[in-house]
Amino acid sequence: MIPAIISPEINRMIAPYLVLASVFLIGIPHGAIDHIISAELFDTDKSIKGHIYFYSTYLLIMLMVGLLWVWAPIAGMMLFLLISVYHFGQADMEDYLISGKKNPPGYLIRGLFIIGMILFSDTSVSLPIISQATGTDLAGLAFTPQSDWPLFSLIAILYLIYSMFLTVNKEIRKPINFFGDFILILLLFAICGPLTGFAIYFAVWHSAGHIYEMQQFFKRRKKKLTIANFYKLSLPFTFLSVFGLMILYALNNVTAMEDKLLILMFIVISVLTLPHMFIVDKLYSERV
Repeated sequence: MIPAIISPEINRMIAPYLVLASVFLIGIPHGAIDHIISAELFDTDKSIKGHIYFYSTYLLIMLMVGLLWVWAPIAGMMLFLLISVYHFGQADMEDYLISGKKNPPGYLIRGLFIIGMILFSDTSVSLPIISQATGTDLAGLAFTPQSDWPLFSLIAILYLIYSMFLTVNKEIRKPINFFGDFILILLLFAICGPLTGFAIYFAVWHSAGHIYEMQQFFKRRKKKLTIANFYKLSLPFTFLSVFGLMILYALNNVTAMEDKLLILMFIVISVLTLPHMFIVDKLYSERV
């Protein structure tokens, strides 16, 4: 890979803390006002029935995903990767696609690019996390840096070809920004690796971008969502999510998850992401 700005040892030492910081400080909060967004989208705040419908549906989806992780962790991981591909891809591409219409293939290709960068920027880091989360032995599949590089490059090249296709067909607005974004993400993961790269991408590209989209959503409705107000509104469900994570971590002796806070955190993210994705999908549809 490209030589790191900081030594690999220091990067590996601080990377888990950067991931935790990005998730706790902006990742979880950016989905913690889904109930408010939903109330605006579906008018669910006008009746007790609306509140019951939203919370029961949201929590039921979370419960189903959580049980999937307990009963079939491999299936839980596969679902997490699939919804991440779509969710990351949709959030990233909405600001670049000209048509204004849904473009699931475009979302999937962009999402596969992001997940591919995470998985193959350093498989000696990414595969052990997947192995521990799913209870499988993937040690034999971990590649060397020399074999990581061709796969990493292939994913980037395929995404670049698709990006050029979209640009030639005039489906991309601000193509210079679009290709600059591609280069930044490529360099981010090539230099920083999967954990630090994910932390920065999740905080800056995904979560901050989504907060901006929510601000625009309220602006279209003649309302205002400041950053201070956003964090104030997100506090209850952020604390609830963090509390749930701490409970899982406290039960590590029972579940044999000692020293695996990072893995538990990814599981919590997956539980929260699926219901959040439905709200986001409706939010983007409202723009059309």
